[in-house]
Parts: sequence; structure tokens; C-alpha cells
Amino acid sequence: MSPKKDSFHQVEPKYITTELEESGEIGEASYGRFHGFLVCSMVLCGEIVAVAGDYSDYYHRQYDDQTEEMVEFTDRNYRTFLMRPAPPIISMPKSLNADSRKHLERAFELFWADWASCANRLRIVTEYLLDQLAIPRIAAKGKRYLDLAARIELLKAARPGHDNLLNALRVVGNLGSHDGEVDFEVLLDCFEFLEEAMVELLDRRREKMDARAALLIQSRGKPALD
Repeated sequence: MSPKKDSFHQVEPKYITTELEESGEIGEASYGRFHGFLVCSMVLCGEIVAVAGDYSDYYHRQYDDQTEEMVEFTDRNYRTFLMRPAPPIISMPKSLNADSRKHLERAFELFWADWASCANRLRIVTEYLLDQLAIPRIAAKGKRYLDLAARIELLKAARPGHDNLLNALRVVGNLGSHDGEVDFEVLLDCFEFLEEAMVELLDRRREKMDARAALLIQSRGKPALD
């Protein structure tokens, strides 16, 4: 992704201009809002991504020993709160169902706006992933709805070894809903956990690799004959 030429614009609100004037910082700093477009550099893509958020500029002057002149430069920072369509943070298996894919794409956008809401959206993806794996939402007896923890236990019985990853997504998603705050590094962990769970549960990568390894062991390292 690279900025689309001449598409980035910054606007300083009037009240900030007044504050800078009163503090004597006018000409030294600027704060406000920005918007612009990014363009995918892949030849066959060319996607246009809209971005917006807050900016901060700090203007500096210093003496350059080589040119023996004063030089000016700007320390510019952008804090993005909107990115649409958002670049994928993790890969999706081709076999991932439409509901999971839809909510995961929404999580990519929420990553830039609200970490707590993003974590909750990953929890929703987990629910739909279990749907794809035929883990029921309603108990066989009593017709009561199963919460996510109970459904993960059912998956554990059918496909052991993935419950820790999914329970982490459940716990952090609950935290996002109830506390409204999720740590940035924790959210990145959740994306990684979800990617690993999807790859293993849908693509069965480890199972397929183990099967290939077993064939090599059986053939004593020689290639299998067709």
C-alpha cells in the first residue's frame, strides 16, 4: 500500500488553532483530522483504501553543519481510526464459510477503530467457525442453547488440541464486551490464535503433514511410488 498522490488532506479545528495561539505554540505544532487514500501496489489489484483519523505535526528548525544553514523539517504522525476496506491482518482458508469471512473482514476494519469491538468480533467468528465444524448451538437434550464455552468442550471431544486457542478468543472477546478495553498485544495474539485454529481445523495442515511424514518413515525415506 502506498499513498495516492495528492489525496491526503489535513484540517486543524478552530479551537485547536486558538489553543496554539494562546500557548504561544502557533507555528511550532498543529493537530487535527486527516483523510486520504492508499493504493495497493500489486499490478492485478489496485485496490483503493480510504483512511481517516487524527494527525499531529511538530515543526523543527536546526543548524546543518554541512550546508551551514538552518533547515526546517516536520515530524508528522497519523493515528488511523478508519480504514476501508481494511487490509487483511491474517490469512483466511479458502474453505472458510461466508459468515465467518464476513465477520472477520469486519474485525479487520475494527482493528483500526476499536480494539474491544474487534476482539468481540473475533469471538463471533469463533462461533461461526464452530458452525462450519458441525458443533451444535443447541443441546441434544433439553433443547437449551449452548454457550461458546460448552461448544468448545464439544469440539475438544471431537477434535482435541484446539480448545486453548478458542477459549482464549472467547475470554478476550468477553473482556471486550464487558470491560470495553483490550490490550493491543493481546488482540494481535488473538488474531494469531484464530489463524492457527482455522488452518488446523479446516485445512488440517498438521494432520496432512503427519501423514506425509508417516509415509516417509514407512518407505525409509524413499519417495512413494505411484
